[in-house]
Amino acid sequence: MKSPVKMYNLKPIVEQGFTVELPKCMYKLSNIHEKRSTEEHVSSPARNLDIFDQVKQFLKNCQDIPGMAELEAKQHNILEQLAELKKQISSLRQNLSIQSDENSKNTIPVMQCIKPISNANLLPDTLVVNSNPSNPPYSLELLQRLLQKQIGLTVTSYLHSSVSSLPEESSKLKDSLVNFKPLTGVPVINISLIWKNINSNAEFLITHTPISGEVNLLRFLSRSANTNLNYDAEANSFEIDSLLDQSYLLVRSKTKVERAGILQTFNQSLGKAEWLLGKKQAGIADVAVYSAIKQAAVANQLSANLAKWYQRCCVLVAA
Repeated sequence: MKSPVKMYNLKPIVEQGFTVELPKCMYKLSNIHEKRSTEEHVSSPARNLDIFDQVKQFLKNCQDIPGMAELEAKQHNILEQLAELKKQISSLRQNLSIQSDENSKNTIPVMQCIKPISNANLLPDTLVVNSNPSNPPYSLELLQRLLQKQIGLTVTSYLHSSVSSLPEESSKLKDSLVNFKPLTGVPVINISLIWKNINSNAEFLITHTPISGEVNLLRFLSRSANTNLNYDAEANSFEIDSLLDQSYLLVRSKTKVERAGILQTFNQSLGKAEWLLGKKQAGIADVAVYSAIKQAAVANQLSANLAKWYQRCCVLVAA
C-alpha cells in the first residue's frame, strides 16, 4: 500500500513566541493562574460575630460620634420607663382578674345582662358599596322600605372615573335611593353607593378587602342588624341561603335554559303562598330574588303565581 503523498505545507494557524504589547490606559492585573504567597490572601476571622457582638463592635466604633453619649442616656431612660409601665400593667391585670373571679360568684352571667343598644349596633356608620351600572342593586331599594321602622338606610351616590354616565334604569334607581327619607328616631346607616366598572354585580367594603356579590351584602346586613330579616335562628335557614345562591346564579346565567331552571326553583319555593318559603311577610330571600329577576330582565317569563309575587314586591317599593 502506498503512503500518502505530501502535497504542500501549511503555515501554523497560531504563532507562538511573540510578545503582546498591552495598552497603558488599562489597569494592570496579576495573572490569576500564577501561584501566590500566603501573605497576599486576606486572613478570615476565627469565628463569625453574632448579632450582640456586632452591636458591641458598632457601639465601640460610635464612641467618637458627637452626641452619642446623650442619645444612649435617653435610650436608657426610655427603657426604664417601659419596664416600669410593664410592671404597672401586670399589677392591674392581676387585680382585675381577682375582682372578676369574686364578682362572678354572685352575679348573673354577662350574656344575660347585655342588651343591644340599638338595632344596628353591629353595623358600621358608613358602608361602601360598589355596583356595576349594568347590574344595579335593586335590593337596596326594597330594603329601605322593609327596614324603615327599624333602620334608616340613607344612600349617597358617586360616579367612578371608569363610568362616564349611568343607564336609564340605574339612574332611576339612584334617584329613588337618594331621595328616600328615613323615619325620625331610628338608627341611621349611611351607604356610599359608587357606580364602578367591576366584574361582579356588586361588592361592599368593610376593610380594604372587597366582598363580592349582592347576596353577600344582604347576608351581612341581615346578620349584623337585629331586625326581622335575620334568618340565622330560623329552621329553614339552609333553604334561604339556597335561594340567595340561586339569585346570584340568575344574574350570572347566560342561557335561557339556565334561567328557566332557576325560575322554576323560585316558583316551587313560592307555591301558593304570598311570600317565598311560605312566610307571612317579605324576608331576605324575597329581597334577593326580586333584585335578581329585575337585573336579569325576566319579569315577562314568570309563572302566574310568581308574577303576582313580583307585583307585591313592586308595590312595597312604590310605597
